[in-house]
Amino acid sequence: MVVDSYIEESKPISSAYLCKRYNLTCSSATVRNIMFALERQGLLSHIYTSSGRVPTKAGFKIYIESFEREGFQDYPITISFYSAPRPSLDDIVDHTLDALSLSGYTSLVAVSGRQDRMLFFKGLRFMLEQPEFENVERLKDILYILEVKMDDIGKLLFDYSDEKIRILIGDDIGFSEIADCSLVVSGLNEKDHRLALALLGPMRMNYTRAASYLNSVKNRLEQLLIGLV
Repeated sequence: MVVDSYIEESKPISSAYLCKRYNLTCSSATVRNIMFALERQGLLSHIYTSSGRVPTKAGFKIYIESFEREGFQDYPITISFYSAPRPSLDDIVDHTLDALSLSGYTSLVAVSGRQDRMLFFKGLRFMLEQPEFENVERLKDILYILEVKMDDIGKLLFDYSDEKIRILIGDDIGFSEIADCSLVVSGLNEKDHRLALALLGPMRMNYTRAASYLNSVKNRLEQLLIGLV
């Protein structure tokens, strides 16, 4: 409940808020004690003494594990790659980026052919809509990663480009510049190309939505590529 509320509200969550939002039958004091216990376990923290609490990286991991066991549901997405009888790889990448961007997060597509590897991204503007990145310096860090360290990011995506959805949180991504972000990654191998798909967002991203969206796009893309073989 704390994680879901924090994702939606982007501010510390209090026991009183949880009681009101979820119509809890127990008292605010009881909820506060439970939150304190979770804090002692390192799953929650609070910024100010009198404020509510926010999930820690460990808290987010526990949260993600709970729905990873259940699998990800597809979002109803319409993706059309039929602008040409046999769309080019560029067309496929462009449409994939557009489809992933509908999630509300920055989309990335890495393509590996016989001799080269390329990384494309779209939707950086979504970062500007997140309160975590109102500081221009934070946005500069993200641009630096996507432009200067493009090859390193591409390699990272291919390291997690099997069919399983992978979620990297904070410094698990491996780049200090985006240690307060999260990355949802998957991919597919078709014919002579490998494609890695990813969504980049704040650590407070809606993981259920992002992972399900990525899964939907990947499944649809796989169907289209099989039809072109």
